[in-house]
Amino acid sequence: MPESFHIDFEPLGRRGEARPGQTLLDAAQAAGVGLASVCGGVGTCEECRLRLAAGKLTPPTLVEQAVLSAADLAAGFRLACQAEPLSDVKLDIPPESLTSAQRLQVEGLESPIMVKPLVLTPGAYGLAVDIGTTKLAAYLVRLETGETVARAGVMNPQIAFGEDVISRIAYTIREPEGARTLQKVLVEALNKLLAEMCIEAQISPNSVLDAVLVGNTLMHHLFAGLPVEQLGHAPFSPSTTRPLTILARELGLNLGPGAKAYLPPVIAGYVGADHIAMLLATGMPLGLNQHQEANFKAAQTSSLGGKKIIALDIGTNTEISLLANGEITSCSCASGPAFEGAHIREGMRAAPGAIERARWSDGKILWQTIGNLPPVGICGSGILDVIAALQDGALIKQTGVLKTGSEIILVPASQTGLGRDLVVTRKDINEIQLAKSAIRVGVEILLQNAGLTFSNLDEFIVAGAFGTYLDLRSAVRIGMFPPLPLERFRQVGNAAGVGAKQMLVSVDMRKEAEKIAVQIGYVELTSQASFTPLFMKHLCFDI
Repeated sequence: MPESFHIDFEPLGRRGEARPGQTLLDAAQAAGVGLASVCGGVGTCEECRLRLAAGKLTPPTLVEQAVLSAADLAAGFRLACQAEPLSDVKLDIPPESLTSAQRLQVEGLESPIMVKPLVLTPGAYGLAVDIGTTKLAAYLVRLETGETVARAGVMNPQIAFGEDVISRIAYTIREPEGARTLQKVLVEALNKLLAEMCIEAQISPNSVLDAVLVGNTLMHHLFAGLPVEQLGHAPFSPSTTRPLTILARELGLNLGPGAKAYLPPVIAGYVGADHIAMLLATGMPLGLNQHQEANFKAAQTSSLGGKKIIALDIGTNTEISLLANGEITSCSCASGPAFEGAHIREGMRAAPGAIERARWSDGKILWQTIGNLPPVGICGSGILDVIAALQDGALIKQTGVLKTGSEIILVPASQTGLGRDLVVTRKDINEIQLAKSAIRVGVEILLQNAGLTFSNLDEFIVAGAFGTYLDLRSAVRIGMFPPLPLERFRQVGNAAGVGAKQMLVSVDMRKEAEKIAVQIGYVELTSQASFTPLFMKHLCFDI
């Protein structure tokens, strides 16, 4: 038997180890994962419930058989204080089993639009959702006024089946019912969010008569029940790029009688409806800053003013668009899950205890955690700051190699919540090199194809949950973003969610989205001759 087993705590993105005979609760506490356990680990409170997503555990104990139903046990639910690993395992932890919530981005900058809903029933409400690969953001909106009456966010439960789009496509190929399973867990999560928001707003779900849902092409296809296998290999063709309107009940959504769900068009295999929603919300499409123009071409002529703008939404897959010369071109790059803490030794998602800020000062790295708790890991914005601090402290070479060995102690054991040193490794730096180079290359190739350089840009828009919290100075310092003056950058939060709301309350905005999808150009980065040399160039750091 091995000396220890690898434990993957999802959707936190936290990794740990467990020795044979050690419970999952012990392993979680050692890894800094805040599992609720009011009873002290004797199995009577049931608060440390989790689900086995992969691997093997010891058989259910008598305590578990007494408190968990047969259906729960069959679905893989266990009590962390009772179960012990018999192999490497992946665990899916429900939000209610955590002592503190993760940070979920549901806010975004909004522009006023003319309310013109599709459903005119008095007292009707609508549901807008941004289906992210990692997170779900949902909004309950009064259709008559456009007022958001409730909002909620939760981790996408599909993470338990794969952290990124490629692994989820692989799951659908490997498992005969894989696509159906992914659709089912997503709909269950959305129905739960909807029920919670309706309780908060004191309305009945039967009053929710319209819905708009946006997501990348894979999320879009899985939700709609479309084939996805072809998205995993060239030429990465969507099953359809057209907008879809589907009866909500057919999708499993618990909306009111006759309610329909609108899914805006997608652009390409890896540029989806969420990107169109983001462009709408930022006012970037052809300069429609207030979305009040009735005529698309007139707006293009009157509002553009020759501006050149980059807009990107950073995630496991980063979509980028360039507005220049009266046209928009887009691309996508596989930035990977490193910005969510994945593949980073001490990585975790944005939860209490995660280092989110760091600076080099007086010969050492200063850090700050979410909630000002003892550090138990590093989230995406934190690892960017740490690498920038390593550059400032001359502790890293241009190639990313640490000058002091294979790892560096970021926080000594005496100050962590782990009981051991919290470190940054050469491999961690390499993961960020790959991600930051992918994003920078996407920006550079779009500019190159338009005959521009970054100095020509009037504005650089950064959207998405990660984009909200990253420090722009660090993003520029490590070379992920071009060295523009900070005043040219604009962080806009969850713009995809805002765009979904705009399409929910305005049929004109839906028409606008469909026009954008037809007119926007798409560039496949890997087919560009300059891709490989640029990627190799931007792997390096400026020292």
